[in-house]
Amino acid sequence: MINTKEFLTTKLRKYQQQQNHTFISSLDIKRTKWLFFALCFYLISQGFTIPVLPIGTWATWPNLSDLATCLLLLAFVINLNSQKSLVSSGNKQIFYLLIFILLASTLSHLGYLNNLTDKDAVGTRLGIYQLYRLVQFIVIFWVTAQVPLTPERLNLLKKIITSVLIFVCLSIILTFAGIVPLGVMIAHLPQDPSIAGPWASFASEVHAGEGWGTIGYNHAYVSVQVIMLVSLRIHLGLGKQEVFNFCLLFLSIFACLLSGSRAGLFSMIFFAAIYLLKKPAYMGVVITIAILLLSIGAIASLPNLASGNTETSIIERQSTLLDAGNTENLSGRDDIWVERLAFLDEEPIRWLVGIGFGAAWDHWSSGESAHMLPLHIIVENGIIGLLIFCVWIYQILYYLYRYEPMEKSIYWVTITLLLGSLTQETFYPVTAFGNFTGFYLCSVALALRSRITVQESSANQRL
Repeated sequence: MINTKEFLTTKLRKYQQQQNHTFISSLDIKRTKWLFFALCFYLISQGFTIPVLPIGTWATWPNLSDLATCLLLLAFVINLNSQKSLVSSGNKQIFYLLIFILLASTLSHLGYLNNLTDKDAVGTRLGIYQLYRLVQFIVIFWVTAQVPLTPERLNLLKKIITSVLIFVCLSIILTFAGIVPLGVMIAHLPQDPSIAGPWASFASEVHAGEGWGTIGYNHAYVSVQVIMLVSLRIHLGLGKQEVFNFCLLFLSIFACLLSGSRAGLFSMIFFAAIYLLKKPAYMGVVITIAILLLSIGAIASLPNLASGNTETSIIERQSTLLDAGNTENLSGRDDIWVERLAFLDEEPIRWLVGIGFGAAWDHWSSGESAHMLPLHIIVENGIIGLLIFCVWIYQILYYLYRYEPMEKSIYWVTITLLLGSLTQETFYPVTAFGNFTGFYLCSVALALRSRITVQESSANQRL
């Protein structure tokens, strides 16, 4: 005879699993305490992504995110035997695709090495660096997907991301205004250009007054970091504190303005517009907050106004967004794109398979990437690589649209960042973007997490 209670429990379990729900005991929650703390440290590390130790070459100098990734992996391995798998179906599919991308990239780099005549070419080292970053990003994604998140834990993550976002935006404002010199950020690093690479010019007079804050030497990285932080904050907010969200959105817009990244400012405004269109009742509040923030920004810029026309130049630069069709506003990108297309046409096979993962810098003395994500992917991995990337992005968007709750901010920020990647390599493991893709994948894993149901009483439950 069928036990009715057991039957209903089984049906409930199946329904919850279909909805990304998983049963877990309070004991399992306690067992993952250190894993959760490692995740907290990783999110905190997103507020300071400048290297902290000059170990190895400048591109591999470890920063807090690297150290947090090691801690994540260590906590995961220690807890491996006693840990219950909590990976949602969406995260599993994305993980499998990431493994496939890693294997395909490895084969592409090996093919490049097989046909290489100059063993000292930059691509030999750059390819290994990019593979190292891919492995790191996969670890971050997979471990994050394993962390059970109770409402109490989610609330703590929300507070952490809120603090990190405000800290990063303030650091951008302070470095732009010259109140905190950029040199303070890298005083602990070597200054010799032959050792420090682009970090040697980070605090030079050429970049004085740049709104780079605590993120990095590339303004595109600075802006996408801000965009990702605010989108994750909105996701973790679960539709609450909307007025505060508006404040954070306009603070983020102002920070992206001062970063000097036009693609970043456009992306941030686009993301904010998508969010605000769903909240028409708050337009009056939004306008008031915007005026207040602009006033605060003007005051913060006074030190630069006294020493030069930095504010004027940043406004002039960002105002070129209104004339996006003018090739003079592309900072030479149109010439770079034409050059890359001509290079591909020289040998049509390059269109199909590319020249090898990490090999792009071998062919241009300027050492520049293609400044367009799809084109850069084709140059190194061909149309085959671009198709793989498209499948990966489609899977992410599909699962985010299906399972992400509330405003679907991670879904919309993915679309936003894809638009911005038409002039930069947002999702590619180039040195200029540091750990950004890892942070993005961490956010995706959080958005597609399993919704857990604690079976035992959680009255005395700790983090």
